[in-house]
Amino acid sequence: MRLRTVALWFMIAGLAMSSAGCSPTYPKEKLKESIIRLCKNEYKVDVKVRTAGKTAAIYIPLENLMDFTFALTLSATEKLNDVIMSVTRVVLSTDADYDFYCIIAHDVRIPEIQVIIIKYVDDVKRVFLGDISRGEFGKRMIVDMRLNPQSQKERSITEIFQKMNLDPKWQDQVMNDFFRSEPTGLGDIGYWSGRFYIKDITLPEFLAEQIAGRIKMELREDKTLTEAFLLKSVKGIYYSGSLGQYFKIEVLADRRSYDESNSSRPYDALIKEVLKVASDVVHGYSFKAFDYVEVVNQANGNSAKVSKDDLEKLRMNKIKFEEIVN
Repeated sequence: MRLRTVALWFMIAGLAMSSAGCSPTYPKEKLKESIIRLCKNEYKVDVKVRTAGKTAAIYIPLENLMDFTFALTLSATEKLNDVIMSVTRVVLSTDADYDFYCIIAHDVRIPEIQVIIIKYVDDVKRVFLGDISRGEFGKRMIVDMRLNPQSQKERSITEIFQKMNLDPKWQDQVMNDFFRSEPTGLGDIGYWSGRFYIKDITLPEFLAEQIAGRIKMELREDKTLTEAFLLKSVKGIYYSGSLGQYFKIEVLADRRSYDESNSSRPYDALIKEVLKVASDVVHGYSFKAFDYVEVVNQANGNSAKVSKDDLEKLRMNKIKFEEIVN
């Protein structure tokens, strides 16, 4: 599934039209109501709002969200842009302490497909101050179109209920007790059947997801890599536990072609790009709460671990990629 490039630029342009106030124009006690009222009064858009910790989630049902190519329509882009403008105005002029806001949109005709947009409030402030460019800001927000995870889960469970001939009056109770829970990761965020599925987003998991998204973009834009690899999937995860704090980047890509002179390590170019993206992201956020980055090549099961110090040296060209992987 793809999004129109113009859709992203409309969203970014919408932010530039807002202005950040210094006083709490929208008190934290009325943050939800403020977003709902702005969207309704100024743009005739009905939204729902829920918060979880330092994350605000906004749900917007739309007609004609996508065209037959599964790209955002112009009308949907404008509506999303209006909602983003409203939310931005509120979060930049409130005394509420929020780190992230998340837009959840689906097409009322096919609610199983949703669009998720996640922004880091500090990034929004920095783009207004000119601390980061609009191009960089566009790379920092997470924009994803995917099947609603809760809808998939409930469909599978409902099929099991039918096979078990479970009494309908018990089905909803069982679903509530065992299969409707708050998400554990960003990939589980959504809105389904009148209920939000959101979590308090943390910066590390946001960065892990951003790294994965940037890798996808880089492989689309880099002609050499595109000709060499067909990217099937990439997943970014942040772990914190007994093994330390680290980013794990899982990449699955098929080789289209490779340099015969380096056929023993045909994936080096891909791994090198993954490490470059990871180093750029953690440096851009001055993020230091990790020990290493692990890249797992799911095509052959190989993995490479690069320490935080070596990752920075690689970014600064103070160490060669070959010295790290060897």
